[in-house]
Amino acid sequence: MINQLIFNKLINPSVGGLYYKLLLKIRSILLSLNPSSTIQYPYNNFDLTFPFSHDYPLNRKEVPLYSENLGVVSKLILSKYKDAVAIDVGANIGDSAAIISYYSKMPVLCIEGNPKFIPMLEKNSKQMQNVTIECSFVGETNETVKTINYGGTARVEKAETGVEVRTVEEILNKHTNFKHAKLFKIDTDGFDFKILRAAEQFLLNSKPIIFFEFDPFFLIKQNENPANIFPFLNKLNYTFLMLFDNQGKFICEVKSDQTDLLQDFIHYYNNNGNTYMDICALQSDDHDLVLKIKKEFQQ
Repeated sequence: MINQLIFNKLINPSVGGLYYKLLLKIRSILLSLNPSSTIQYPYNNFDLTFPFSHDYPLNRKEVPLYSENLGVVSKLILSKYKDAVAIDVGANIGDSAAIISYYSKMPVLCIEGNPKFIPMLEKNSKQMQNVTIECSFVGETNETVKTINYGGTARVEKAETGVEVRTVEEILNKHTNFKHAKLFKIDTDGFDFKILRAAEQFLLNSKPIIFFEFDPFFLIKQNENPANIFPFLNKLNYTFLMLFDNQGKFICEVKSDQTDLLQDFIHYYNNNGNTYMDICALQSDDHDLVLKIKKEFQQ
């Protein structure tokens, strides 16, 4: 009860200044006493269960359209591909699925391996239409990882014991209805490139629009060269990159072969995980969607 009361005050648009800072301090104390506590957060017509530690609701208070870019993109994809379905890798508690469902009602395969988030994902998804859940981590090879939770999100590291990792291809062999998904969303705090590499055949066959988090800091932690993502995408005919900042605001369109410009973005966003980009990658055949996305966000 007290957690929900504090949370409701925190997300109240009229609450700010020193009172807001005091509430954040109280929240921190409450979380130290019960790190696994949850709250209810209304997102449009959904009543979502979140970890009390999750920063998504606070981000939406500061930026009301936070993460709505994913929803807008899903809506535009469905306007072109009438039977489109989506894959959400790193589904967390189902917040992205809720955004996609609200904007497009597109069927979503939610893939999540963190035991902390799965019960909330299962509960939240019951409010949405056509959501399928696969409890797994996704990577480049079969291995075992452990989760490190922080601020309502998590990252994974290799470990001798923990949760198994499977490739996209393995998961799609089980969920064949999603083999030709037209939206492929990835948010895995540094594992994104590993997932993309392992999904190369799927990307070649289905040519989905890719919407992925790009954080050079976490990619480097996974021994990745962030710049290598772009020639990989270019090789697969992903010519167009729509760049968004971590608040969901459209930055610009870049071609995947503009290496010098992309290197500048890598340098700017290599910021200890504090800032990142979302990248929407589209093949040359989807240039019409590029124009629609630009028009939507430049109004």
